Amino acid sequence: MYQTVHELARLCDLHAIVLLDLPGERAAHRELDQLCRSTEYLVRPPGLRPGLGSIEPHAAREFRIPDLAWLIHRQIYMRRIDVLQLEYTMLGQYAGPFRRIPSILFEHDVYFQSIARRLPFMASWTERMQARWEYLRALRWELRMLPRLDRIQVCSRDNRDYLLSFLPALKGKIDDGFRAGIDTSRYRFHSDAREPFTMLFLGNFRHTPNQEALAWFLDSVLPLVRAEEPRARLLIVGSEPPARESLRHREGVELVGFVEDVREPLARYALFVCPILSGSGVRVKLLEAFAAGIPVVSTRLGAEGLASEDGEICALADEPAAFARHVVDLLRDSDKATAMAARARQEVVTKRDMREMTRQLVNCYRAEITRKRAISL
Repeated sequence: MYQTVHELARLCDLHAIVLLDLPGERAAHRELDQLCRSTEYLVRPPGLRPGLGSIEPHAAREFRIPDLAWLIHRQIYMRRIDVLQLEYTMLGQYAGPFRRIPSILFEHDVYFQSIARRLPFMASWTERMQARWEYLRALRWELRMLPRLDRIQVCSRDNRDYLLSFLPALKGKIDDGFRAGIDTSRYRFHSDAREPFTMLFLGNFRHTPNQEALAWFLDSVLPLVRAEEPRARLLIVGSEPPARESLRHREGVELVGFVEDVREPLARYALFVCPILSGSGVRVKLLEAFAAGIPVVSTRLGAEGLASEDGEICALADEPAAFARHVVDLLRDSDKATAMAARARQEVVTKRDMREMTRQLVNCYRAEITRKRAISL
């Protein structure tokens, strides 16, 4: 989303409304003030109670904010807005029945699909029951909300086809090639001088799929890797990581935590592991890894929308033993790892460069504005 904003600001007058969880987060967004024509900030009010008796999903109720609706309409009127771009599924509720202004939603992930994929990893009976109820509510709500949008953007063809299997009437309204990309020019391809026998796990640990992925890797994969290759070390990088005390008994594990620039660890370590087991959408961290030239081992779900053939641009495995074999193989065979990483770099430069994708996005905006204005006459 950041990189889309960066490129969009070069091509059009961009007005941003930013939701904050806490007032102190305002300083971290100062760059937006320079990029955008205008910025408005709104601190999200405290979350609502889950409301288990409601037929609406909790996530939708949590993001029903009257002040946000008022602010969107004020900006449309005062700034003479041409397109309303909404980020994340739950903001789809702010799509308006505008005669001449398209409402476009980017589903970073398909919410009800993400819930379904998490169910197998929930330990307690009560958690599973609550999640099943949220899944049913989300399925009903999301499938009713999406047809109200003028266009829907998703991360990949897989996401598009999944939604179309539920809502065939959306055919022609879903775009899968405009958003899940990066500015590849910001990443140098590093194939040499990487620390041998190092593995990098990168992620924001507020995101539940990252927590689940790390736990699976630590419990089921890393012991197999270390048994075969005792020199292997895992570096954990990302904000809000697990407590250091919880990792003290893990041999070969180092907690780095938050870093200012992810390009440094992407250029430094020998292998990127993406053991994602749940969630939906495209993992931008994989695009960054591909662009930086670090070889990747991923689950098939982790590489969803990016890779389907094992060994072409990344190694793919879903079982712990197979995942561990790929890790050890690539740690030991640097030539094989480098060749695969070079193919991945070429793939992301050719198909996922944000500058070209954003030009196509703006062309889509223009076409949709023309269509809306034509039918409003």
